[in-house]
Amino acid sequence: MQVRRTPRDLGLWVGQMPAGTNNDITDVPGVRVGHVSLIQGVGPLIPGKGPVRTGVTAILPRTNNLYREPCSAGIEVINGYGKSLGVPYIQETGVLNSPILLTNTLSVNDVANGVITYLLKQNPEIGNDGRTPNIVVLECDDSYLNDIRGRHVKPWDAILALQRAAKGPIEQGNVGAGVGMSSFQMKGGIGSSSRLVKDQSGRNYVLGMLALANFGVLPDFYLVGVPVGKLLTQQPLGYIPGSLILVGITDAPISRWQLKQLARRASLGMARTGSISMTGSGDFCLMVSTYKGNLNNYLSDWDLDEFFRAVVEASAESIWNSMFLAKTMEGRDGHIRTALPIQETLEIVRCWQGGLGY
Repeated sequence: MQVRRTPRDLGLWVGQMPAGTNNDITDVPGVRVGHVSLIQGVGPLIPGKGPVRTGVTAILPRTNNLYREPCSAGIEVINGYGKSLGVPYIQETGVLNSPILLTNTLSVNDVANGVITYLLKQNPEIGNDGRTPNIVVLECDDSYLNDIRGRHVKPWDAILALQRAAKGPIEQGNVGAGVGMSSFQMKGGIGSSSRLVKDQSGRNYVLGMLALANFGVLPDFYLVGVPVGKLLTQQPLGYIPGSLILVGITDAPISRWQLKQLARRASLGMARTGSISMTGSGDFCLMVSTYKGNLNNYLSDWDLDEFFRAVVEASAESIWNSMFLAKTMEGRDGHIRTALPIQETLEIVRCWQGGLGY
């Protein structure tokens, strides 16, 4: 069986900035990620029974209680064909006071119920002497492989994903919310990457991105500047999925307005992979800062360029990692999403970069 490795592992150039130890979002101090994967049944679709190809992923930006010690946040709606929860509050206040959960489109409310239960247990003051938190659940549509109408992700799956949240390296590919996802009509899923960033005074920070990748058509797929999708022998298969969720976290002292600026740059990372953010694609980027110090110490806007570069590079690499680490999966009604053919992809890239054409 072929061992799946990332483009970086295989020697491809994926950006000029150095990555963190694990090259994933948990390189940011305090960040934890947990998955629950639901894979059951084969054969024809029986709504409510399966086959099931779905899951949930939980992201905890810091180890402290987020309701009591919220983070600064900014969000960019790159294309609004999405059904996520929690977006308006972040746009209005720049505050994140709950964990971040990822799942499929029709399981958003069940996952939200799980997060509410989790937060009520942590914080007895909610609904009594304390204000209610803003639940954040982001989604993509996994219906090509999954019995999405069955709503197989339950509130307790969200709670379990939160309980499983741990330091990295994190599992990527067909895992958690990424189990049933597709990218460029091949298998997609969860991917992550990180960058080490220095500001102009030489202070060191980390920025990590995590992608739930479920978008694109095969002819549009680019890898490190090479139009791989047009050159693969594989033909486009089936329904064109939509949506990309990008979650970024940094420990740098960045304001809510600056986080919004960073989130906007994620679309440039998407473009490196070939995305045009199609009409039916719900594309969101949520950026979070875990900094807890003096707000007067926010970075200058002139310090942001390297953070912009980090977002662009890590967003693109996260998407590529989601595809390189995913495996071929058969879902409902015999629908198949084939894993990216690594060897053929490498041959195309090397021939192209060697000036040999293809």
